[in-house]
Amino acid sequence: MSVQTVDAGWRSQSMTSAPVAPHGHALQSALRLVQIDRARLAALLGSASGEDGAAAAFDQAFPGAMGAVCMGAAAHEPVLADTVPDLPLAPVHMTQLVPQRATAEWQNSPSAAHEASCYEIWQCAADDLRSVRRGALHYRYSEAAGLVFGSIVLNEADFVVQPAAQAPMEAPLERATEAAYRMLFDLLDALDMPHPLRIWNTVPAINVEQHGVERYRQFNAGRQHAFEACRRALTGSVPAACALGSVGPLSAEGVPGEPLAVYFLASRTPADAIENPRQVSAFDYPAQYGARAPTFARAAAWSGAPGAELAPVLFISGTASIVGHRTVHPGDVLAQTRETLANLAAVLDQAARQGHGPFALVDLAFKVYVRDGADTAALAAIDKLLREAAGPHVQPLYLHADVCRSDLLIEIEASAGHEMASLA
Repeated sequence: MSVQTVDAGWRSQSMTSAPVAPHGHALQSALRLVQIDRARLAALLGSASGEDGAAAAFDQAFPGAMGAVCMGAAAHEPVLADTVPDLPLAPVHMTQLVPQRATAEWQNSPSAAHEASCYEIWQCAADDLRSVRRGALHYRYSEAAGLVFGSIVLNEADFVVQPAAQAPMEAPLERATEAAYRMLFDLLDALDMPHPLRIWNTVPAINVEQHGVERYRQFNAGRQHAFEACRRALTGSVPAACALGSVGPLSAEGVPGEPLAVYFLASRTPADAIENPRQVSAFDYPAQYGARAPTFARAAAWSGAPGAELAPVLFISGTASIVGHRTVHPGDVLAQTRETLANLAAVLDQAARQGHGPFALVDLAFKVYVRDGADTAALAAIDKLLREAAGPHVQPLYLHADVCRSDLLIEIEASAGHEMASLA
C-alpha cells in the first residue's frame, strides 16, 4: 500500500490537476482536501515503526496538514489523536454510507466493501504551522498563509443550569452553541484572521423538540446570540455553513450522548458571500422557521490576499430541496435530490456573475447527507442522479445524518477550486 504525497508546491501528478483560472493559466491551490478511509490510514500509520515513525509517516503523506475530520467510528478512535496529538480533530458522529453501483469495475474494487468510517484532512501550502489547545478549542494556523483550522467540541451536560423558581429553563444546546461561537470569534480576532470562510456544525438530535423548541432552532438562537455579542454581521457578509444532526437518542435527562462539534476554516482576508436567486436567503427566513434565523450564506468564494495569484476556492453551504423558503417534494428523496442539484447549479451561476469561476457541477467535491441510511435502493438512485449530473468520475462522500428540517430527506454540500484527493 502506498499513499501519494505532495511537495510544498502541490505537484503530485497522481492527484487531480491544479485548478485553472478562467483565462486558462494554472493557479496555485491554497488548500487541499484529502478523503481517506480508516483502513488505508491505519495501514499507512501501522507500516511505520513506533509512535515517532507513525507521526513522520503522517507528516510525509499530508504535508501542511491543518486539521482532520473524523467521521463514523473514527470519531471514537484515538488513532490520529495518539499519532499526531497536536493536530486539531473534529469528531463527526455520522456513519459513512457506500452506494451499490451496477458496474463490474466498481463491484470488484476495494471501495465496494462497506467502510463505516473515514477521515477528511485539510492541508495548506505553508510550513509555519503552529498548534494550540485551549480547553475545548483546538486550532492550527499559519501566519504566512493567513489561514486557521479549528475544532470546538462541547458536551451539553456541562451547560445544564437549574433555573430560578418559576423561571423558564434555558436550553443547554443554546448555551453551548453560544459558548462555541464566542470561542470561535474571540480566537479569530486574537489571531487577526477575522473572516470565517466555512463553518461545519454537528448537532445531536437536531430535529427533536426540547424545552418547547426544536433543537435546530435552539442552535440558531445560540449562534445568533454569539454573532450579536461579538458584533458580527447577521446578514450579507456571513460565512458559508451547514448544521447536520448526528443520529442518536437523548438520555432520560434529555442530554445527548454525543457532543456539539463545530469546526471551521478562517482567513485574514474575507470571502465574497453568494446567495441563491431561487431561494430566500437563510438569514431572511420568516419567523415560522424560528425566532432567530439561520446565520449563513449559501456559498462563499475566497481568493486569498490581493495579488496572491491563488485559485479561487468556492465553499457551498449545505443545500437542500428548498425553493423560496419552503421545502418542496416532501416524502420524495429523488425529487428532492433533483431540486437540490438545481439549487447547486443556481449557486454556481450566481458565483460566476460575481466573478468567481466559472465552476460547473463536474468541478465540485460533494458531501451528501442522507436521512434514511437503511434505504440502499434510494442511496443507489441518489448516486446515479448525482453521477448523471456531475459526471461518472465524481466521488461523493455519503453520510447518514438528520437534516435541519424534518421534512428534508437529503442535503448536499460542495466545494471547488482546491486540490482534492480520495484515497480509498
